[in-house]
Amino acid sequence: MSTFSSWGGALLLAGALLGAHSGVSAQTPAQAAPQGLDWQLNYGTSSSASVKKVGVIAGWQRGAPLWQGEQWRLTLRHELEVAFWRVPKAQDIVEAGYSPFLRLERPLQGSGVVFGEFSIGVRLLSHTRISPDHPLSSAFQFSDQIGAGYQWGPQGRSTLGVRYTHLSNAGIKKPNPGINFTQVYYRHRF
Repeated sequence: MSTFSSWGGALLLAGALLGAHSGVSAQTPAQAAPQGLDWQLNYGTSSSASVKKVGVIAGWQRGAPLWQGEQWRLTLRHELEVAFWRVPKAQDIVEAGYSPFLRLERPLQGSGVVFGEFSIGVRLLSHTRISPDHPLSSAFQFSDQIGAGYQWGPQGRSTLGVRYTHLSNAGIKKPNPGINFTQVYYRHRF
């Protein structure tokens, strides 16, 4: 979890960059984030042993924002993930986990919303070796994530985003090399 502190600065920078966009419509507290169960498909790659990851996520968002400003709002999103890792130099891995995401959102004129997000979640892995010389040493892992995306459509039903994910056991067991993924995702709420 050593990368979390540097992620905070990256999230602030992303928020500042998103804030430079003009044409923002102010939101009132009554304009809550969309609710209901949504489904998300993820694809990610890691330079560690050429691991590739495909995941399915069931997610939902808290109805009212945690904080509502003139142009920005802070929301809470929950995600349950099941992912499959293609591990060329070891046995393939199944990942299951939960992540609560804080999302800093800025509604745009029209129906779009841009956002930055971050999370510290938990994961359970079916196996711990991703190459002969790269064991993760424990099946339990923490999942630090930071990302950005764009939400559009009627009532914000579609989302496209990118995430950087770091899995690590936070030193519970040594060695603790961790693994990083760069991911893209598409989400749809029916």
